[in-house]
Amino acid sequence: MIHFNELKANIRGLFETFKKAMDYDKAMSQAIDMVCSPFSFEQVILPGKAFASINELKDYIRKELDEEVNLIVDDGTHYSLTDNEGHIDWYRPKKANDEIKFRFWNRYRKYLTHIKGWAESSVDKIDTISDEILENIEDPTIPNRSFDRRGLVVGYVQSGKTANFMGIVNKAIDSGYRIVIILAGTQESLRQQTQERIDEEVLGIDTNPEEKQKRIGVSTLPGETYIPIDYFTESNLKPNKSGDFNIRKSRGTPPSSERPILFVIKKNKSILTNLRKYLQHWIDIFDDDLTYKKDNVSQFNNLPLLIIDDEADQASINTKKTVSSDGDELDPTAINYCIREILNLFRQKVYIGFTATPFANIFIRHNIDHRVLGKDLFPSAFIKTLGAPSNYLGPKEVFGLNNDADTGLPIYRGVADSGGQNSILPVRHKADYTLTALPETLKQALKAFIISSAIRWYRGQDTKHNTMLIHCTRYNAIQATLAELVNDEVSIIKLAVLSDDIDILTDMQELYQKDFVLTSIEMDKIIPEWADIIPFIKKTVKKLEQQCRIINGTVGDILDYKTKARTGLWSIAIGGDKLSRGLTLEGLTISYFTRSTSLYDTLMQMGRWFGYRNGFEDLCRIYTTPDLFKWYRHISTAFESLREEFIEMSRLKLTPIDFGLRVEDHPDMMVTSVMKMRAADNMRLNYQGTLIETSTLPASETILKSNFEVAQNFILSLGKPDADFEPRNVWFNIPVLLIQDFLKEYQTYKGLPTVNSVRINQYIDLQRTKVFPEFLEWNVALISLTKSSDLETVPFAGFKIYPYSRSIKDERANSLFIKRMIDPKDEIEDFNTIERKNIENNSLSNIEIRGLAPRKHRPLLMIYVLNITDKAKTENMWFEKQPVGFAISWPASETAVPINYVINSVYAELELSEDD
Repeated sequence: MIHFNELKANIRGLFETFKKAMDYDKAMSQAIDMVCSPFSFEQVILPGKAFASINELKDYIRKELDEEVNLIVDDGTHYSLTDNEGHIDWYRPKKANDEIKFRFWNRYRKYLTHIKGWAESSVDKIDTISDEILENIEDPTIPNRSFDRRGLVVGYVQSGKTANFMGIVNKAIDSGYRIVIILAGTQESLRQQTQERIDEEVLGIDTNPEEKQKRIGVSTLPGETYIPIDYFTESNLKPNKSGDFNIRKSRGTPPSSERPILFVIKKNKSILTNLRKYLQHWIDIFDDDLTYKKDNVSQFNNLPLLIIDDEADQASINTKKTVSSDGDELDPTAINYCIREILNLFRQKVYIGFTATPFANIFIRHNIDHRVLGKDLFPSAFIKTLGAPSNYLGPKEVFGLNNDADTGLPIYRGVADSGGQNSILPVRHKADYTLTALPETLKQALKAFIISSAIRWYRGQDTKHNTMLIHCTRYNAIQATLAELVNDEVSIIKLAVLSDDIDILTDMQELYQKDFVLTSIEMDKIIPEWADIIPFIKKTVKKLEQQCRIINGTVGDILDYKTKARTGLWSIAIGGDKLSRGLTLEGLTISYFTRSTSLYDTLMQMGRWFGYRNGFEDLCRIYTTPDLFKWYRHISTAFESLREEFIEMSRLKLTPIDFGLRVEDHPDMMVTSVMKMRAADNMRLNYQGTLIETSTLPASETILKSNFEVAQNFILSLGKPDADFEPRNVWFNIPVLLIQDFLKEYQTYKGLPTVNSVRINQYIDLQRTKVFPEFLEWNVALISLTKSSDLETVPFAGFKIYPYSRSIKDERANSLFIKRMIDPKDEIEDFNTIERKNIENNSLSNIEIRGLAPRKHRPLLMIYVLNITDKAKTENMWFEKQPVGFAISWPASETAVPINYVINSVYAELELSEDD
């Protein structure tokens, strides 16, 4: 007997060899024939599927492999920051000398290739990443050696972080860690989801009491067995039941140096307290060989602990002030307190957080210890950022960035009749809101789900999971009403489709032609004729679950993908705080999302649509409000900025503390840090090595006119530009006081806290008045396009300017949001020919340019006269005076001093709303 996935993995390996010497079809056919030849079709095991002949088996394998091997995936690049103070190198030497018996890891590796069907290259990436993380923690087998390592692994939302931490858990157990605690979010549904993964991928046994410890996953592989391991948490699919830890489940079993114990628990005060009591009980009982007792310290010794904190930025962070206004020490928030209490019960301990939104973790106070709990959870030992595979749809791919180059995929659909001020389910509605009807856009989204499902069926994806998300409110009672209305609407559509109702079919055909056909063509996907889809629409409404699943903390609904793994679960999910964090929605196709929050990490985690959509990315749709779309794009930009900063600091081999301090100062992170650090008194800002620009301008004609005159007078005051740089208009070595005079008079839009002329001036003051002053001289450039017969010039300060044209990206009453004003090449406007050639020859990025002469010594102030068009880009907007903006390219100074701000004053400028 042989498992289907093992057979397929062997075929794929042989195909990779054959394809080097023959064409695709021949290589695939020969690989299938050779590997299948020793077996009859009855010998191949595939749960839920019985093959009737060897040809059916081969055809089934060919269909799956054609999809898998033609998907070219770059697994992404990962980077690290480490601090090796007190660290002893151990992992690589022990691995090289075969001193670690990799029983758990080898089993897991085989599981990924044979059962999950992963490519060897992807498994190799997990192997490499987990090795690097094991290198950064400590050898658990050295007797009586105390250690405390804390790290953070940053991935993208829904990008497969769990597979990486499963690799770490398996290798850590092999290496000698004896107590492993997985902190699996705050909801039982997420804990259950993680427990199921642990059962399959680490334990090899189904911990559901009703399954009577049936072997599953890693222990069912050929040549593998069940490896004894203690566990006191379990899987439980019953509604409103929990498999979480309690003292009773421990059955009086003590921790042991011979056999590991694994816990999968929620971040819940009572659960964590019970776990602490269980551990403390055995510390009090154990003899000296497993405990360390000195003065007031009482800890486990030689029972090394590994804590994996999934979604480490949720609940684990202390959001309270550390010191009161009177100077007294304050205790941290409950979950943070409990986690640190458990860590302090061990003399040998490692804490590794996993998250896609690391903003809060980076802002943890690393320099303030609690008198009882000691240091906080700041990842002082290492931070590792994981790259996203090329087939991953993340924030950047879905929403784009705040520049003209990265616009995102064409799958966003604006919602104007919900989530606004005067709409159905308005923003900041209360718990007593009465919902009587569905928004028309939600009705359209339901039809879009049926259409996309039908196309997926047409494409052969009828047995794949398929989900729609509706997330409009946090209130359970309103969710229940919403579910009833959605159920009614789906029933109406189903009845109409099955009875060939001409009105509903015409309506769906119009949506298909105007939306799906155009979008799929734009994304270079093949889309069938409407007549070919109609039969599958009828199949879809029959297969679709007739009742929505309400996924929140009170209703017992679950998305049981596991029991429908062979046929595919097709369902509509309505959330629910459970959908705000961590819970995976398999095959998510259509999302209707109008619930607002201005907390960056919460907003990002609510985005369950990030992930892998192989074969149906063109069918995905995100229905949301323009404001939420704007915020998602902004957070995408902030995250990419954070990642770029991390990569640069990794290249410089800096430490996590260096990174924390730098990010805290970074202009792009100001909004984030305001949100995350409201408990603190102030925040810092440092412009070093960044670019800032007036991406939003005030809409007031009075201010625009004033700014035009201020900028024009400033340029006139500079005299003639440098003759060697014609036709560019560049001035060199301009005294800083002239720059500051311009900034004092220029009025920036108040909603841009980092591009604030007053704040920039204060920052400049700080640099020029310190002991070793900086930025005393500046370069200035008046930016103009090259001469063109298609453009009209604008007279400005004695020059004829060919202005940049920029369109309005969002229509707002009090501002002109143009998103990106500068062209990246503008930053080298003051570089001479030789300097430009050096940049070109070495393919230097704009970040790297800011560390070169002339930028290294002088900031560049760029002045822009702009043509602004309407949102449709059809005509220029009229202004009495052309809008004028500015940008500053700051030197990558190593000695620039950050400036401090009172958080509440910055927060007030942001004009943000929050319903949480």
